[in-house]
Amino acid sequence: MVHLFKFTTKYMLKTAQQLPIRRSISALYITGDKAKKNYAPLQPYMDFEGTLNNLAPLEESIKARKLQINLDELKAKYEKFESMKNEIKKVEAERESVSKKLKELKKFDTAAKEEIEQLKDTGVNLRNALKSLKTENYPIEEDFVHSYLNLPNHLHPQCPQNNVEKLIYRSPTPRCEEQRPSHMANKELIRFFNNDRYYLFGTPAEFDVFSMQALTNYYVTKGGFLQMANPDFARLVLLEASATPLEKYHLVKEEELISEVNRAYLTGGATFEAFLGAFARLVVFPKALPIPMVAAGRSYVKVANEERQSANLFTATQTNAVQTFVATKTADEAQEQMDKILNLAVDFYKELDVHFRVIYEDASALTNAECLRASIEMYSPAEQRYISVGNVSNYGDFVSKRIMFCIREQSGYAFPHLVGGNVLHVTRLIALLLENGVNLEECKLLGDLDSEVKAANAAVNEFKDLFK
Repeated sequence: MVHLFKFTTKYMLKTAQQLPIRRSISALYITGDKAKKNYAPLQPYMDFEGTLNNLAPLEESIKARKLQINLDELKAKYEKFESMKNEIKKVEAERESVSKKLKELKKFDTAAKEEIEQLKDTGVNLRNALKSLKTENYPIEEDFVHSYLNLPNHLHPQCPQNNVEKLIYRSPTPRCEEQRPSHMANKELIRFFNNDRYYLFGTPAEFDVFSMQALTNYYVTKGGFLQMANPDFARLVLLEASATPLEKYHLVKEEELISEVNRAYLTGGATFEAFLGAFARLVVFPKALPIPMVAAGRSYVKVANEERQSANLFTATQTNAVQTFVATKTADEAQEQMDKILNLAVDFYKELDVHFRVIYEDASALTNAECLRASIEMYSPAEQRYISVGNVSNYGDFVSKRIMFCIREQSGYAFPHLVGGNVLHVTRLIALLLENGVNLEECKLLGDLDSEVKAANAAVNEFKDLFK
């Protein structure tokens, strides 16, 4: 059996090699002067006062993530932005007052024409002044808001800092300490060309499909998750909303692009960003939460430049994967769901009878949207280091505010706390199992579909027998 892992259509081959281009404007926040040419699909919720009046956790987050953000500069931009807004409001109020006086004077036949003409001239001057102020304000507004949207999420209390990882689980199976050949030595099972194209043969090809299906089935049957089928492409606005670095995915070259802020990226259906389109601008009632979901499919995540130099299955762009996504009402419920996702994943990996561990990653490794990330890691005897085969992240209400995913409450609206992660990166798992000497044919997979497949086949054969 041969399993082909490559872009299977001419369209994908054409689009996947494009390099990200520099954005001239943001897709997440479009100012009025650019709204004529660009449609704004989202208007993120932004609490300027609440954020800038509580800088302590923000300063801690920026420092721990090692970001180059100057909060004093941001505050100065905000003061300039607020000053300009107040000037605009003042002129708008004056213009409204003049318009009101004109309407009152026109009711009386005895009104002085000279006074009416004077008020009209004043109104024209105020209109021109307002137009000039708005034109002057657009770059000020854009500069501040875009800087504001670059701010990171607050860190979770359990998130490690200062280049430290926190161990939260270690499997009882001992780690293989001896140096072993790389998985790339299995030429009869793996034919690797580059990070974007490789082939799996025989048992690894079967394991690639069945392991993904088994874990998805385990989350559905054991965890009560709802299985989703997501698109393989995500628009730029969703990547900005989730603070995803654009170099993480392949930019799609579209010949008839209506707006430069509407560009698409090849992400794969088993990614966090692939879920966001279904929840953007969605309003749910509190009783509908939590919403646990799982998706099996492709993931097209590019590795960092420094990792590409030693190309192998650890750095491959494409893989089959299992992605989880849960929306909850509170921060405490989000942490409970994160623990639930991890516990189910641990049950699955324990059956493989190979050493692995689960850690909380250091704050400097997180994206701006994450407040906490747990990584599931297996040890590579060939490279003498741990390799991530899955992860689960807590996003708080950071992303839901940016995509306007709301909870309808009696006193207004709140925002769900999101948890999600790629709990299975099949390509890396296969490579690590081969390096650790695990026989893939004998691997026991929790949630294995063998019994269901046999039952379905029996039903089909029974139906065929009717026509013999």
